[in-house]
Amino acid sequence: MQVNFDILVSGCNTECRHCYVNGGPGANMPSDAVFECIKKLDEIAAHLPFEACFTLDNEPMNHPDIVSIIRAAAATKHIKHFHHGMTTGIALMRRADRDEIIKAYIDNGFDEFGITLHGNAEHHNEIVSRNGAYQKAIEAAEYLKSRGARISVSLMFNRCFVDDAAELDGVLTALAPEFVYFAIPNFTPNSRMLGFEPYRASYGDLVAIEAYLKKWCSGADRIFQRAENGTVGAMIAQLENGASLKERFETEQDELYLSVHWDCELFLGNSGAETVSLGDLRSLDPERTAELIMNRRGNRDYGAFYDAERLPDTESLISALKRLDKGLVYCDPESVIHRGLAELGVPTLIL
Repeated sequence: MQVNFDILVSGCNTECRHCYVNGGPGANMPSDAVFECIKKLDEIAAHLPFEACFTLDNEPMNHPDIVSIIRAAAATKHIKHFHHGMTTGIALMRRADRDEIIKAYIDNGFDEFGITLHGNAEHHNEIVSRNGAYQKAIEAAEYLKSRGARISVSLMFNRCFVDDAAELDGVLTALAPEFVYFAIPNFTPNSRMLGFEPYRASYGDLVAIEAYLKKWCSGADRIFQRAENGTVGAMIAQLENGASLKERFETEQDELYLSVHWDCELFLGNSGAETVSLGDLRSLDPERTAELIMNRRGNRDYGAFYDAERLPDTESLISALKRLDKGLVYCDPESVIHRGLAELGVPTLIL
């Protein structure tokens, strides 16, 4: 098992329609609270028999004390720190101390940053719900490269890619990132995810950009294979051939996600998909909290957010999925199931 603690250091500058961690504007966690939470998580990790890490979220570069926070995060003894390598660029590019911030990251061993693109400027800004966001992302990537950072670009696949592929190709050529990630957005048990569905691409859209995809990504064949397994039609076929919905939800998972809110309350689940509050992290006993964590099952594919006894019968799920376009593609089969359950209005355990 691996445990990841998501610390909501600052709110985000965009409200991406597909965001599975409930991003968007939010309060800064008080600096003293950030340091105290990092210290307490390190104490908890000392009692865990498996790897633990934490992420500074949503957009830590919005926090006025981010330099000190980076140094504190890098100084933990028992926990592996994954800094938040993805940035909208908006917070960074409006800061006068951005040179100092990037130096702090690089000096502490965190030299890789990424931006996400959703298509050309018009479509990107529309999907992230902020005008000017596209240009700030590009400016940030160019600036980061100029300071010696490594750059990656995540392409968030949607139906606009068919029209925007040539423009995206030009941007990638100009940026020359070290790595390009091609992401097919998932669907989690969160009502906000329905906002991305009008932009959901089909397998046919993927085929239409095949030549570009092979140029952008070395693993294009794996992307196509994964996409084939993640279509609505593929999931219907699996269910009609006897796949057990309950067994799929009861399969053991090897990752457990927890989130720490700006007020230091610790929850099971990512932000936006919390199920149980464990209390104020600052006052929790490290050994007892570690024991509680060890007794929880993984929740990476969000199966843990449903009561297995209240799942619908297979025929009802198949019927719901058949109301959708069979060619729509999701990141994995579990994501298709969650979309079908949303169509049925099946309740989750989300708070």
